[in-house]
Amino acid sequence: NEESLDISHYPTVTVAVPCWNEEKTLPATLDSLMALDYPKEKLLVIVVDDGSSDTTSLIAKEYEAKYSGVIRAITKANGGKHTAVNLALTHATSDLFGCLDADSFVDAKALRTIVAYFEHHKEAMAVTPCIHIRNPRSIIQRVQAIEYLMGVFLRKAFGQLDAIQVTPGPFSIFRREGFAMIGDYRKAHNTEDYEITLRMHKQHLKIMNSHKALVYTVGPATLRGYFFQRLRWARGFLENSLDYKE
Repeated sequence: NEESLDISHYPTVTVAVPCWNEEKTLPATLDSLMALDYPKEKLLVIVVDDGSSDTTSLIAKEYEAKYSGVIRAITKANGGKHTAVNLALTHATSDLFGCLDADSFVDAKALRTIVAYFEHHKEAMAVTPCIHIRNPRSIIQRVQAIEYLMGVFLRKAFGQLDAIQVTPGPFSIFRREGFAMIGDYRKAHNTEDYEITLRMHKQHLKIMNSHKALVYTVGPATLRGYFFQRLRWARGFLENSLDYKE
């Protein structure tokens, strides 16, 4: 029964937090990671500031000083999200590696729940979480909240069929050894999380879904923001699908 999976030992986990001008949400993102119900000596959070022009880098360094040994702050020239995650990957020596977008927030039990899947399913190479919209206020955000809720059941069904379409940026966790088989993140038409999923399926690597590992993300509040987000997703879906038509 997947609801009652437990952990007998704690693998080491690295979480990359790529950020570009995320001063508004980064503190809450890092606070949520530090509140995880997981041994801190087994956890490393690498905040990669991808050439921000606001105080993101400053905030990251403050958290590095406050949580010495658990949070590491790196600043680099702007190169896109995939370059930030790849940089964190070069610093990772852990058993598991994941990413958390700097506008997303994890539930305290999310990591334990995901780690249990890896322990009980040795063939699992990636586990995706259950994503909800955080504090939906505008009508656009409320529509997204319903959409994400329906997506929970859909993703679980896809997981059972071994047909998960995307390992989303907010807190998908991978076995780090898997990157030796498939390679690093790519720009992938600005939808790197979709492309890496297709690459994993091509290599017949198993991706599972944990519907109990809760992650909350900020949805676009305006119709314009929603439109451009979905346009990017749709373009990425089509262009990556063409790249992997086989």
